[in-house]
This record gives sequence, C-alpha cells and structure tokens, in this order.
Amino acid sequence: MKYVLPIGAMLLSGFLTLMLVVFTVAGMANARPEQLRTLELWVGGFILVYVGSLVASIVLLRKGRVGNAILVALAPTMVMCLLVLVVGM
Repeated sequence: MKYVLPIGAMLLSGFLTLMLVVFTVAGMANARPEQLRTLELWVGGFILVYVGSLVASIVLLRKGRVGNAILVALAPTMVMCLLVLVVGM
C-alpha cells in the first residue's frame, strides 16, 4: 500500500511528458528546419528528464525511501509546468 503514491506520481509524470511531447510534435507541422531541430531537442529533453526521474525513483523505492521517491517522481512534473508557464507567457 505504501507504493501507491510513488507509482501514481510516476504515472502522472509519464502522462504529462506524453502530453507535452504530443503538443510539441503537433507544433512542428509548420516549423522551419532550424525550429524543427530546436523542437526535437525539446522533445528529447522532456523524455530524458522523465526517464532519468523514473529510474531514480525506482532505485529509491528499492532502497525503501518512499518519500524521496515521490519527490523525484514529481520533479519532471514541476519542471515541465514551470517551463510551460515561463515559455508560454
């Protein structure tokens, strides 16, 4: 039962990452070549941050540090929300 919240945080971050990747790919339709390269790097960064967070969270769960695993699993969510707020404005 103690693993429900960390797993939920991992799933939340995964769905948010997927949503940002889909919206970024949708924005690539009318982009120039240099913009395409930039957007590809953004997508790669989103995925890299999520995978790193997922691996670190699983390692922390295996060590029994549930609270830290939750924080690490939610880190991409917080970072991506800040990016949307800063870049979107």
